[in-house]
Amino acid sequence: MVQIVNQKMGKKGKNMKKNKMMIMAKVLPIALCTVLLAACGDSGSDESAGTNENVGAGTDAGKESEEGDAAEESGTEDSATLTVWVPESIRIEDWNTNDMTLWLEEQGGFDLNIVTLPADGFSEKVNMSLSAGDIGDLPDVILGNFGDSAVWSWAQAGSVVSLTDYYNDPDKTPNIRKAYERTGVDYTKQITSPDGNIYGVATLNQSYGNEYPDKLWIYKPWLDALDREVPTTTEEFRELLKLVSTTDLNGNGKADEIGMAGARLGGSGYGGYARVLMNAFEYTGDVCYRTVKDGVIGAAYTTDEWKEGLSYIKEMFSENLILGQSLSMGDDEFKTLINSDEPVVFSFAYFAPDMIASGSDRANEYIAIDTLAGPGGVNYATYRPTVANISLLVTANCKNPEAAFKLGDLMSSEYIGISQRWGKEGVNWDYAENVDDMSTFSEPLNGFEPSIATYDDASFWSGTEVANYSWRQTGPYVRQYGIACGVVIPTEGGSGDPYTENLNAAWILYQTSGHQPEEVIPKLILTEEETKAIGEVESNLVKYVEECWAGFVTGSMDIDGQWDGYLEELDKIGLQEYLSVVQTAYDRMYK
Repeated sequence: MVQIVNQKMGKKGKNMKKNKMMIMAKVLPIALCTVLLAACGDSGSDESAGTNENVGAGTDAGKESEEGDAAEESGTEDSATLTVWVPESIRIEDWNTNDMTLWLEEQGGFDLNIVTLPADGFSEKVNMSLSAGDIGDLPDVILGNFGDSAVWSWAQAGSVVSLTDYYNDPDKTPNIRKAYERTGVDYTKQITSPDGNIYGVATLNQSYGNEYPDKLWIYKPWLDALDREVPTTTEEFRELLKLVSTTDLNGNGKADEIGMAGARLGGSGYGGYARVLMNAFEYTGDVCYRTVKDGVIGAAYTTDEWKEGLSYIKEMFSENLILGQSLSMGDDEFKTLINSDEPVVFSFAYFAPDMIASGSDRANEYIAIDTLAGPGGVNYATYRPTVANISLLVTANCKNPEAAFKLGDLMSSEYIGISQRWGKEGVNWDYAENVDDMSTFSEPLNGFEPSIATYDDASFWSGTEVANYSWRQTGPYVRQYGIACGVVIPTEGGSGDPYTENLNAAWILYQTSGHQPEEVIPKLILTEEETKAIGEVESNLVKYVEECWAGFVTGSMDIDGQWDGYLEELDKIGLQEYLSVVQTAYDRMYK
C-alpha cells in the first residue's frame, strides 16, 4: 500500500533551504532550456494531452483527508540533492524558499538547488549545452517546454537519460498512474521517442477552452437590434452581415459597421475567421492544414471542397462583409480595432473575447454561436486536442536519476497541478469541499462539480505581484478537465460573473456540439532524418498556401482558371513526398 503523506505546501521544512547555491547561476557557463520544434512537426498545443475519454472527471486529491493530502510517495527512501535549472520569472520571489519547492522537498526527501537562468534565449542556450554532448557542466534536472524532436536529438547525443524503466514500474509512478486515471489518457505514447524510449516527464493540461481555438463570436446587442435569429448556415450568416454593414447600429452616423474581422493567417492568433468559414466546406486541419481520414494523411488545401470554400469567402470579401485588412492585419492592429471607442466589429473568431480591454462591458456582450453549416451540410469546428509535452529532463550528469524521476512523479500529482496554476492552498485557493459557504461563489461549468474555490485569481495570475507560492507552470503538471471546468470564483451575493458565464457557455457549446472531425493528428514526433527531409518543405507549403489563399479571395488569382496550376506548384514544392513522411510518422505513433 502506498503511503499517503499528510502535509501541505510550506507547512514544514522552512529551515531546509539555508545557504542555497544561488551562486551557481553566476558560474555556469551556459544557460539552457529548449529548442521548440516546428509548429506542425512534433508539438501540440501549450495546453496538453489526450482525448475526451474522461470528460467530466473531477478532482481526487485532497479527498483522502481533511488536510488536502496531495501526492503519493514514490521512488527511493534516501534523501537526494538535485540541482535544477529553470528559466527566471520576475513573478517568483525566490525559487529556493518557494512554498512549492519546500513541499516537494518534504514529500520527496530532496534538497533542491534551483538555479535560475535568463529567460531570454533560454531555449537556445539549453539546446547548445545538450547538443554538445559534454555532460560535465549539466545539472541533474532541467525544467522548461521541450520540443519532441529536440528531446530526441539530445537523447542521441547522450545528454539526457531514458526514463522508460521507471515508467514501467508501478512503484515508481504512483502519481503518474493516478494522472492516467484522472485524465482518462495514458499519455506516454505522446512523449515516446522513435526508438521506443521516454526521455522526460510531461505536462498535460486538459482544457475545454483551448481545444477549440476558433469559436465564432457575434455582438449580441446588434443581433437584437436587427431582430434576427442566430445564423446556422453560411448563407444566413452572409445575409446577416449584409444587414450589419448597411445599418448604423452603433448610432454614430457613420458607415463604419464591420460584419467580420480578423488578422492575417500564419503567426496570428486572430486568423480564425478564415478557418471558421472554410470549415463549412472542408475541415482546415491542424496548423499546417493537414487532415486524416481513415488513417490516411491528406492536405485540406488540395480538395474541391477547399476550392468551393474559397469561392464563398471571395464573395464575402467582394461584398465588404469581411474587412479587407483582415488579410494583412497583425494582432495588435486587430486589438486596437476591437477596442475602438464605438463598437464596430460584429463578428470574429478566437478562443475568447479576452482581447477586449478589461472593465469594458463589450467583452460580456459577444456571445459564441455554433459552427456554420455550408451548402453540403458540412460544419466542422477547429479541434486541437490536448496533448502531452515533455517539461522535465534528467541529464546524463545526474548521479541519482531515480530521485530525479521521483521529482517528476510528485509534480504529476493533482495537488501540484493545481498549485502550479493557482498558488498556495489556504491562501490563493481551497478545495471546494473544504469551503464552508459556497453560496458566495460562482457556479462551475455546466455538468461539472466544483473543484476548487479561488480568491482573487486575477491578481495572483495576471497581476504584477511578486509572490512565493508557486512555480507558475514551470515543469510538469497534469490537470484533468474537471479542474479548470470546476473552478469557482467569489461573487457578490452568489450572482454569476457575466464574462465567466458567457465563456463557460461557449466552452460547453463547442465541446458538446459534436462538430470536431472523427480523426485528427494530435501531435507527431519526427526523427531527425524526417525533420531534415520535410522541415523546409513544410514551411514552403504553408507559405504558398496562405499566399494563394489571399490571392484567391481577393481576386488577384482566378480560382477556376489557376486552380490546376496551384495544385501543380504544390507538387513541385514537394507535397507528395511531404505527405509520405508525415504518414510514416503518424503510423508509427498511432497505428
